[in-house]
Amino acid sequence: MKNFDKVVIPVIFIIFVTILGIYCISREYEKQQTQKQAEAASEAAAGADGEEIVKSEDLVYESVAVLVGKNEEEHKLKLISVDNDKLFELEYESKTPIVGKYGNSLTLAEIPLGEILDVSYSIHSGRLYEIRVSSEAWTFTDVTKFEIIPEEGRMDIAGSTYRLPKTAIVSYKDELAAFMDVTNVDTLTVKGYGRKVCSIIVDRGHGYLRLLNDSYFEGGWIEIGQEIIKTVTEDMLIPVPEGNYHVRLTNKGYAAEEDVVIERDRESEIDLSKVDIREVAIGHVSFTIVPDYAQLFVDGQMTDFEERVPLEYGIHRIHVELAGYNSVDTNIRISDNYANVDITLEAAESATTAKTTTATAPAANTQTAGGITAATTAANTANAITPLSGTVTPPATYGSTGTTASTTGTSSTASTTAADVVSSTRKMYIESPEGAEVYIDGIYTGIVPASFVKPERGTHVVTLSQNGRVTRSYTISVSDDDRDVTLSFSELAVE
Repeated sequence: MKNFDKVVIPVIFIIFVTILGIYCISREYEKQQTQKQAEAASEAAAGADGEEIVKSEDLVYESVAVLVGKNEEEHKLKLISVDNDKLFELEYESKTPIVGKYGNSLTLAEIPLGEILDVSYSIHSGRLYEIRVSSEAWTFTDVTKFEIIPEEGRMDIAGSTYRLPKTAIVSYKDELAAFMDVTNVDTLTVKGYGRKVCSIIVDRGHGYLRLLNDSYFEGGWIEIGQEIIKTVTEDMLIPVPEGNYHVRLTNKGYAAEEDVVIERDRESEIDLSKVDIREVAIGHVSFTIVPDYAQLFVDGQMTDFEERVPLEYGIHRIHVELAGYNSVDTNIRISDNYANVDITLEAAESATTAKTTTATAPAANTQTAGGITAATTAANTANAITPLSGTVTPPATYGSTGTTASTTGTSSTASTTAADVVSSTRKMYIESPEGAEVYIDGIYTGIVPASFVKPERGTHVVTLSQNGRVTRSYTISVSDDDRDVTLSFSELAVE
């Protein structure tokens, strides 16, 4: 019996304690539930008075994103995440704080499309709590030396390569555009994160210069300020950065000059039948070429350089060649009575670097892009064109007596005109918009639907012009894959 009591009594005690514990816990639970209900009622009451409500489950999330759209009527922003390239939409209020990179207050109107933002928002409601210009993002301004290669997912900026995802945006007048809408004469602001380009903003766009009655100057040169130098061809329509320019044309010892204003997306004209044409002066150039038995060609003509060579003021194409040596192609601008030009050829087997041209000429163009400095030397291609830089570096200028330029040559570079082709049997076809004039790098090629010899490998600017419609330019890439190319473009907008 005693053994029985020793077993039963502890068991009964344990059961009693357990029941008591369960009762206490249930009472505490009911108390907590009652308190939560009271708090919820209090929050509802506060909400009725117009105060901000933040639910306990309304968790805050922070993200780095690119602004790609504004809907001010619905108070919504469209953004693309920098981390995963996904598009999402958030709601904002008039009192949502918008903060600049340095803590200053901004308005939504001051945030351009393409800006990289740190945003904090509700995961559940999609409501923005704060918008802040990201301090971790980088910005390159005044970018003119660039190349956009979307098919390879990269963009080169002043010699450095960055990743270019398909979700990167192009904005133009605070409207979205496409990669191909950017031409090499535009000036850009590029924004990115790490080694990734997130947005391209066109700051300085381009218009067009059309030459009328230019037959006398065909084969000569046109200089548009210090930015563009091209060989004159029939019926040119040249993309030019917007701005004011002094235009000079030279050919066969004569010159014509005119000032012109280029407006964004508009055509300006110079009617050469209404411009005074004057005879230009003659400069006398002494060529010192090593080896001295090399052949010199000036503007395509073999030239004896034992004595000073008389050349009209203006631009001249220089070619020097000798068997066993790398030839030299460059351009010079004559601007005074006497000048000296020194050219040294390199033996073909020892040439390892591209030729350079130095002269007491216009200083090399230097562009600063967010800490990146890109310098271009005097032009050394046959048409004085620096591809994809957005500007054209002027040729060396030879003026005062004793001015000397030294040129070291390797293999010659090809002229960047529409006449250069990958294959004479391959064609480029443009099927739309019908009736539009087509220009490749400013050179007229026909009326759509048009077909012509496939241009050389590389990047080219296609310009479409049609009466009563807005002229447009597109950048295209041409490969040397021995295939025809067929292109179609959207209808041009009505003016």
